[in-house]
Amino acid sequence: MAERKRTDSRGRILKTGEIQRKDGRYQFQYTDSTGKRHCIYDTSLTGLREKKRKILKDTEDGIRSGDSRKITLNDLIEMYLANHRSIRQATESSYRKIFQVHIKDSAIGKKPICDIKSSDILRFFNSLLDQGLSSGYLHIMNAFLCPAFEMAVDDDLIRKNPCSGIMSKLVKTEKTPRKAMTLDEQRQFLNFLSKSERFHTYLPLFTILLGTGMRIGECLGLTWQDVDFENNLIYITHTLRYDNYGDGNKFHISEPKTESGKRTIPMIKEVKKAFLTIRQTNLRLGSSGDFTVDGYHDFIFLTLKRRRLYMPNTIGQMLTRIVKSYNDEETKTAAIENREPLLLPHLTPHIMRHTFCTRFCENETNVRVIQEIMGHKDIKITMNIYSHVTIDKARECMESMERALQQSLQHK
Repeated sequence: MAERKRTDSRGRILKTGEIQRKDGRYQFQYTDSTGKRHCIYDTSLTGLREKKRKILKDTEDGIRSGDSRKITLNDLIEMYLANHRSIRQATESSYRKIFQVHIKDSAIGKKPICDIKSSDILRFFNSLLDQGLSSGYLHIMNAFLCPAFEMAVDDDLIRKNPCSGIMSKLVKTEKTPRKAMTLDEQRQFLNFLSKSERFHTYLPLFTILLGTGMRIGECLGLTWQDVDFENNLIYITHTLRYDNYGDGNKFHISEPKTESGKRTIPMIKEVKKAFLTIRQTNLRLGSSGDFTVDGYHDFIFLTLKRRRLYMPNTIGQMLTRIVKSYNDEETKTAAIENREPLLLPHLTPHIMRHTFCTRFCENETNVRVIQEIMGHKDIKITMNIYSHVTIDKARECMESMERALQQSLQHK
C-alpha cells in the first residue's frame, strides 16, 4: 500500500521537511553544514518555499545562513572595526562617530545581515540624503560599510555585498561652494585684528594660516622644532586632534592621512614675523614645555590665560565672534560715512586655507607646485581651485579689454 502524502489544509502536497502547524503557519526544518538543526516559518506555503530555496542554495554553497541571522549590521560593524588594525585611529574615531549617530539605533543597524539587500542600503542612504547629509558624507560611511560586508562575504556569512556599486546609484549632492575671501576682505580682516583691543592677540595665528594654507590641526600641532628660521621653512609631519580614541576625549597627535600631507612650506616674511611675535609672547607669559601629547612637546600655539593647547574647533568659534564684531562695527561706520559697508562673510579655518590657495593660484601657474604646498593628495582638488581662479582672471581681462575698447571708440 502506497504511503499517504502529507497535505496542507488546502489539499496541497507538502514536501520533505515541510509541515503546516495548528495555527496555520508553515514550517520547514533543515540541518546546516555544521549539523545544527534550524526551523523557518511563513504564513504561506509559497513564502516558505522561497525562504527554503534560498537556505538550501546557501547550504549547498557553504553560506552559513544560520550564523548570519544572528549577526546584525551593528554586530558586523563592531567586528570589522575591532579586527582591522590597519585603520588609523583618527579614521576609526570618525567611523565610530558616524556609526553611533546614524546607524546604531536605526532599523537597518538592528537588522540581520542576511536580510539586508542592496535596495535596503539604497533606501537607507536616500533617507540620509533627505535629512540633509551630503553624498560626500555617505562616501565616508560607505568606506567602512562596504568592507565590513565584504568581510562577511569572505567568511561565508552572506552571498554578496549589498554595498557593492551602491554609490553610483545615489544622486550626487553638491556642497555649498566655499568662497575664499577677496583681497579687500582679507585686508579688512587683518586690519581689524591689528587694531582690535579684544582680538589683536589672534593676528599672528591668522596671519600664519593665511600665509601658509595649513589645515588647522597641522597648524595647532606645530612645535618649535618644526619651524626652521634659518632656512625659512615649516615642516608639516603631523596634525593635532582632540578626539576619543577609546580613552575619552583628549588631545592626540596623528600622522597625515597620505604621504602628500607630509610637506615643507617656505616661510614668507609676514609669516616669519608672526612666528617671532608668538615666540616673544611665549617667553613673556611662559611656555608649556612640559605639556606632552604622544611624545610631542614645546608646542607653539598656546592659550593666553591657561597656557594650554587650543582645541581645533575653538578657532572656528573665535572666527565667528571676530566676524560678528567686525561687521557690527563696519555697519555703524559705513552709516556715519554714508557708504555701503564692506561686510565679511562667514569664515572658518578651512576658508583661511582656501583663501591662501586662491591667492597662490592667482600668482602661480605651476599646478604641481600648488598641489605640493597645499598637500592635496588628488590634483583634481588643486585644479578645481586653479580653474575657478583662472576663469575669474579671464573675466577681469575681458572686462578690462571691453572698457578699453569702448573708450577707444568714444574718442573716435
